[in-house]
Amino acid sequence: MAERPPLPFSSTEQASSATPFGSPLEPVAAPRQLKPPPGETYVVKVQKDQIYRVPPPENAYLAERYRTERGQRGGDPACSPCVQLTVGLAVAAALLLGAGIALFVVVLRPDPPGFSVDRLSVHNASAQHHVDYDFFLTAINPNKVTALWYKDGGKATLLHQRTALAKGGVGKPEEGGEDATDFNVLLHAVGHPPPKGVEKALSSGSKKGSLVALEVALDVPVQVHVGALGFQTMSLAVVCDIRTAGLRKDVHISSQNCRSSFGK
Repeated sequence: MAERPPLPFSSTEQASSATPFGSPLEPVAAPRQLKPPPGETYVVKVQKDQIYRVPPPENAYLAERYRTERGQRGGDPACSPCVQLTVGLAVAAALLLGAGIALFVVVLRPDPPGFSVDRLSVHNASAQHHVDYDFFLTAINPNKVTALWYKDGGKATLLHQRTALAKGGVGKPEEGGEDATDFNVLLHAVGHPPPKGVEKALSSGSKKGSLVALEVALDVPVQVHVGALGFQTMSLAVVCDIRTAGLRKDVHISSQNCRSSFGK
């Protein structure tokens, strides 16, 4: 028989240095991380040449289309103050124009007042060349914004078939009710004899069926006011056609029709 080679260690040393499974008990040391020595230089490689691709032409078309659609939806934000300023100026101009038209219509072109003859009294009817005709009239202002101020210097004439019977002045009227003014106009007979129809009515008094046609014409200066502000003064022409039953004392007025208009 060949002899077995001697073991490198005895059985006792093998038992004390081995596990039951025959693996060593000493742990394996972890590899140490090496730190670069100070002052070490690293080299980084960068691509030297780069090629940039030109965008295709359709990108410009898409960008232009995007700007157009954005402008249609909301407009350019930078131009919005300009648009607001333009709209504001247009609205202000329209308001000024409307105010000017309203001022012209309301103040410079007011509606003429309406007149009515309330009463007529005849004095000194027996002396036909010295007859006094005392008229009481009422003027009603139809304007709601403007007030009409009657000035001194007005004139009045009483006619019968275009023949003047009496003349006189129109003084400053008395104030009546709301938007109404009362006039007292005293007219004096002219020097020539009256027409036969008027002369008969003055002497015989009032008789049923005997009506006298008279015409009262007034020319009065009127100033238009809005509150405390006075504007232009215009001439107001008033013509009242009346029919009376005789001309003695308190005359009965059978019918009347008054017209008024503003002149220059």
